[in-house]
Amino acid sequence: MADKKQNAVKYGEVIAKCWEDEAYKKRFLEDPEEVLAEAGFVLEEGVTYKVIEAPKLVEYLVLPHTAAKDAVQELAKRFLNRVESRDQVIPQDMEVRIIQNTDDIHYIVLPASPKSLTQAELKMVAGGDPGSAETETDMYQTAELVSTAVEAVEATTTAAVDVEVVLVAVVI
Repeated sequence: MADKKQNAVKYGEVIAKCWEDEAYKKRFLEDPEEVLAEAGFVLEEGVTYKVIEAPKLVEYLVLPHTAAKDAVQELAKRFLNRVESRDQVIPQDMEVRIIQNTDDIHYIVLPASPKSLTQAELKMVAGGDPGSAETETDMYQTAELVSTAVEAVEATTTAAVDVEVVLVAVVI
């Protein structure tokens, strides 16, 4: 468990540095193994790590390469619970993409910087959109959705995918 917490902190540092330093971000996108190794991660031999840069309003959920059935079942239960209470799983204008690691490829999601704003967020900040309360609600629902998905995947994750799960959690 301590390793998981340490990885979460290290990964948060990598993400924050990517958001602040464009050259570092470029290195991370081009050679994630080197950047992760420099940050202190122990990488699996024979595994290629691929970084997916997630745009705003697109969330990626990375399923483990083993025990995926359990992860999907747990995720489906949580989605059904959301539908029963809200009748909507994914907020309007939001997109969720689910990808799965393989034995030799592990995906890492680089979330969009919180400093970048969508058109809806710009309108909210400028005070020019009377429907901004709905947009704010959607943003909170999105955070809830991602949190729910992270919990579902965490429940069945293996050590090999801890990095990916933590990354999705950073979005919240």
